[in-house]
Amino acid sequence: MNHNNYRSRHLSLRSKRGSALIAAVLCSFVVMILAGSYLKMATNEYKASVRSTLYSSSLNLAESGVEMAIAALQDGSVTTATWTGSSIAYLQDGAYQGDVYYVITDALSSNPVVHAEGILRGHDAGDVTKQVRVELSSGIAPFETGLSARNGITFSGNGVVLDSYNSKYGAYGSLLASSSYAGTIPADFGDGGYNRNDDIYIASDALAVVGIAVAQGNADVYGYVAIGPGSTASIGPNGKVTSYDSGTHDASRVLGDFYADFPVITDPGELSTGGSYGLINSTTTINGSASKDAPTQYDVAEISLTGNNKSIIINGHVRLIMGGDISIGGNSNQFVVNSGGSLTIYTDEDISITGNGIVNSDGVAEDFFIYGTAATTFDGSGNESAGQSISIRGNGQLAASVYAPSAAITMNGGGTNGSVFGGMVGFTASVTGGSAFHFDEALRDITFGGGSYTIESWLEMTRQTAATTPVDFSVYSF
Repeated sequence: MNHNNYRSRHLSLRSKRGSALIAAVLCSFVVMILAGSYLKMATNEYKASVRSTLYSSSLNLAESGVEMAIAALQDGSVTTATWTGSSIAYLQDGAYQGDVYYVITDALSSNPVVHAEGILRGHDAGDVTKQVRVELSSGIAPFETGLSARNGITFSGNGVVLDSYNSKYGAYGSLLASSSYAGTIPADFGDGGYNRNDDIYIASDALAVVGIAVAQGNADVYGYVAIGPGSTASIGPNGKVTSYDSGTHDASRVLGDFYADFPVITDPGELSTGGSYGLINSTTTINGSASKDAPTQYDVAEISLTGNNKSIIINGHVRLIMGGDISIGGNSNQFVVNSGGSLTIYTDEDISITGNGIVNSDGVAEDFFIYGTAATTFDGSGNESAGQSISIRGNGQLAASVYAPSAAITMNGGGTNGSVFGGMVGFTASVTGGSAFHFDEALRDITFGGGSYTIESWLEMTRQTAATTPVDFSVYSF
């Protein structure tokens, strides 16, 4: 045996084993580094995801602070020019605690400013804080936007068009040059000299569901879509948000800073000057006053028209305070508001008007006005839902105004080419069928007083500019 060859082969095998061992160690080391990197990345992504969710929650807390501030202004609690308030542990969820703080400046003026802050505590990376700044004005302009809902707006059907006009200048689409309006029509109003405009806002907050605020489908909006932070707008492949000058979709007209603030109002509480009705279930004529500012008021237990060819006919200016439902169905059953008259309804019950719907002879939306006065309801899990249902249709065309911030509202012009003229505020809102919706800008002149407040601007304090630098809450006493 050649001992030198044996020894050489033995040393070679030992060298190969050593190289393999070193390679295995290096490979294991690389795997450990990669696994550590992936683990760190996954941990960081998880923390970022949790923190993003907490930021959304803290923004919701800040908005709750705005609502608390408005409530304090409305109930007379505020007695000094600068007013503060807080709610510690407003939210408790496992290890997390949510605190709410607010500061009102110029609190005794007609234009108070609210800074509200939400702080979510319990995160291992520290507290998560969001602050908003809201400018208020006394009084509520319920139809400032045109078509609004607190918890979502849906359009169904094809060919739906939404835009605006002003009934003061004449009928929708009429020539402005032939208008009998005594005032001055703004130079920038209208489309090609016609009474139609692109100044409607389809607006919904929908924070209650943190989802789709406006389901536009294939509707064409000549105006704006406004949604709340954290919500989205769904626009179909054939839908667009645009102006009459452009005609093509303009993403800049989809706004993300809408905040729904629509207080529920009650009926006037006045004695009924016209008396009362029990159940109205047959053709009935109701006569009112000659003054729209002082309508004749009636208490009505219930309205139910079934069968055929039954009408409730309104002459003059009438106000109905409902104690029960309004149900008008059947064939050719309808509400008729004769020329020169108006009808205002206050109700916390349900309304269903189908049949031949509503005939508003002068075609002015303010002449048929519904105030829904119900509050929203909550189930055992704290989920909020509409407190009443309002479904109305016209006889081909519907001219009506609905302010019912706690109602599920459905409006339909009737037929495949029906149109709705007016304004709408609801908890949820739906425009169905082939109806067009034309917002009457004249409704913007309507305001509610009585200690109510309108949000004029809403700004998240993001620290990105001087204007969005948060206020230092540590200088205030809570």
